[in-house]
Amino acid sequence: MRRRTIGITACFAVVALFSTLARPTLARSRSRTAWVLTKDGRSVEGVLPLEALTFTVNGTAQKIAIGDVRSFHSAEPASEAEALRISKGLTTVQGKDFKAADAAAEGLADVGLPVLNPLLAAYKDTDAHEPDPLYRLFGRVVPGFADAADRKLDLLRLANGTALRGKLSPLDLKLTGADGQTTVVEASNLRRLAILQPSVERTFDLQALRHCTYVGWFDTGLATTPASRLRADASGYVRLSFDEDGWSCDPDGIVDPLPGKRRMQEGFRWGAVLGRVGATGARWLVGKHVEKGALGAGRLYFVVNDNEHWQNNIGSFRVRIRVTDTYDIGEPQ
Repeated sequence: MRRRTIGITACFAVVALFSTLARPTLARSRSRTAWVLTKDGRSVEGVLPLEALTFTVNGTAQKIAIGDVRSFHSAEPASEAEALRISKGLTTVQGKDFKAADAAAEGLADVGLPVLNPLLAAYKDTDAHEPDPLYRLFGRVVPGFADAADRKLDLLRLANGTALRGKLSPLDLKLTGADGQTTVVEASNLRRLAILQPSVERTFDLQALRHCTYVGWFDTGLATTPASRLRADASGYVRLSFDEDGWSCDPDGIVDPLPGKRRMQEGFRWGAVLGRVGATGARWLVGKHVEKGALGAGRLYFVVNDNEHWQNNIGSFRVRIRVTDTYDIGEPQ
């Protein structure tokens, strides 16, 4: 009788084991939720029932599991609408309206690789120096380690941190949205594909000169969703007026400004670390530590709070973030 009990118990254990193996994990199911941007300007999100992509590098086709993909960026020529968007965007980025330039740069980063040729042609050898929004835009379009002599190659970013340049074998993508409706994105219309990640952790430096309010926000390369949650911790010290210690602070910002100076800069302490989602999103305090949900959907940015007189800034903050339910669409810049 005892032997039979053991046998039945073992049988149930085997069944339970195979049931566990057959059941998709949360990470796997999330990794197949995809976000697609199309050449005609549509944004489509939904479950993507696709096991792998075929990507050819140096003449050799490789099967890349969809769970190993962070993002894909097509280098196919710009559509007529994209070409117009690129032309207008590059003009705006070089203009004097900082907020408009910021929004235009985000739009160009979303178009991606087709921006590369006109962007490189826009640079003028005038002994200009950073910070320059055009210089920073290059890194948002293609990170230096992923650049290649052949500008017509697609870019595939992988979960292990590597990037491949090659050509994606054409395929139509069928995405099923939360409403149960299926949308087909034809291969010829694909501009960018990103796979939802359960969580992403990043560490980066916010430089007081390059990443301050009226120069340029730091683009984490992550796009949040309505379900995302953020944890951020910042440390370090920045100086907003070189050797004047009264204009220096930690990530919480300047608590007691020098006599005669206003306490706040546009609603926040001078020098404080701020965050936002989207180029036109509302700003919020990060400081030394923040945990935040209800972020909305869009690119996640950080910045050192300052005004238009940023030329005397020096120093940096080290920021560590963890974001859940997020799309990894680019390298932090």
